[in-house]
Amino acid sequence: MAFAALLAFTNWRWGLSLFLVAGLLQDPARKLVPGQPVYFVLLAGAVFGAAWLGAGLSRVRLGPSAMEGWRRYMGTPFALFVALVLLQAFHSYARFGSVQMTGIGLMVWLAPVFAVVLAYQFAVRRGLPALRRWMKLYVVLALLALSGVYLQYEGVEWPVLGEVGKGLTIYDVGTVLKAYSGFFRSSEIAAWHTATAAALLFILFTGRRLNFLRLLAALALIGVLVALGILTGRRKMLVEVVIFLSLYFFLVAWFQRGAHRLAVGLAVVGLAGWFAVVGFVDPDPGERPDTANYQLAPGERYKGYAVRGSTVFQDAPERFSQLGVRPIAFIVERAGWMGAGVGSASQGVASDEAAALNRGAAEGGLGKITLELGVPGLLLVLWLFWSLARYVRAALAVTVQLSRPHARVAFALVALLAAKVASFSVAAQAYSDIFILLLLGSFTGFVLAMPVMARKALAAREAAQAERAALLARQAAPAGLRLPGRMA
Repeated sequence: MAFAALLAFTNWRWGLSLFLVAGLLQDPARKLVPGQPVYFVLLAGAVFGAAWLGAGLSRVRLGPSAMEGWRRYMGTPFALFVALVLLQAFHSYARFGSVQMTGIGLMVWLAPVFAVVLAYQFAVRRGLPALRRWMKLYVVLALLALSGVYLQYEGVEWPVLGEVGKGLTIYDVGTVLKAYSGFFRSSEIAAWHTATAAALLFILFTGRRLNFLRLLAALALIGVLVALGILTGRRKMLVEVVIFLSLYFFLVAWFQRGAHRLAVGLAVVGLAGWFAVVGFVDPDPGERPDTANYQLAPGERYKGYAVRGSTVFQDAPERFSQLGVRPIAFIVERAGWMGAGVGSASQGVASDEAAALNRGAAEGGLGKITLELGVPGLLLVLWLFWSLARYVRAALAVTVQLSRPHARVAFALVALLAAKVASFSVAAQAYSDIFILLLLGSFTGFVLAMPVMARKALAAREAAQAERAALLARQAAPAGLRLPGRMA
């Protein structure tokens, strides 16, 4: 990791790839070390931080205001957000006296901003081909890591497989299901990367040129990943994939001229499919023995996971109500309107007093925001999100006019980010992981860089066309050919 950090520091452009390697190696490495020390979860952040420092020493502008359009859309709400986070850091330390908890909280709320800016600068300098190579690297590494889920399901006993700690057993749909994590430290993290890898696979297959065969191949590969991801026992992965695909096709239709009716039609079809799944699926797979299910036949074992996954759409409204909305009133009653300060909802570092205030209320995203930033923070985050949505919409409108390949990649990244927001609203545990936070910041930076990337690509194409025309003119002139006036 020290060697990776040194390489990232000396060449910050390599850092965005090296931190992917570090992020997907840190969990299996942690399992091999006695005591499985928690600091391993920070190694990807250390490599990324080295790249960020290297970029700063290379005189790369790393302030958010360096991004085109940032001041217009994000200036005021972002400044207020940073001020509130710093205020809540003092609040957290004064209340609990834990430097570790306060530091973790600051990292969670501010780390994505550093990734947004660095990813933006990387994208505008290297262009869309470099982004595709970066995505390919992530997909390859993620698929290798996710293969451990299947190996663990088949009973392979390696020290790098399985969850850190006791692991998770799920009692649902009349059976006992083990949540498999593979090479990742938890099934929650494995499911998150399953949905992300599926989305990036879709981008790689359809971003350059969209046709029926490419679309069919992309959907088939997503199906394979979903079938694997079901073994994690985390059903929200299915919702993320459905939201991603639905929103992607909606955006493609909406930003095409005269296709607004098609976009609305796609939305209606998506909702109809949702209700069809809820209405016709049978959530009861039959009786199962109350024992560990790995003693059953493989087909019987997998049926339990498949049936549990199919009930996610049926349970989604109730889960959103329980984990998305109700915890706000519970937290205000216990912690007050100003919450308890940053880090108070972080698992593993929160004090006993913070855990007593939480009591699971911060498992959803809205609860986490309210507990750590208070009601003013919740309102400010909503304002910040609305401003970012306007910023992204403006970026998409410019990009689609300049370059369709850039626009398709941007549509898919926006759909992926929207799916992650939906997941965060009901399950915020994974969003304290520094690797995941840096990935989300990178995706956002790539989207905001798309107009500049598309403009540069268009200018390069026009320059190449002019150069070819000039070359043809020079080659044809000695032969005495008469050239059209425009070409001449």
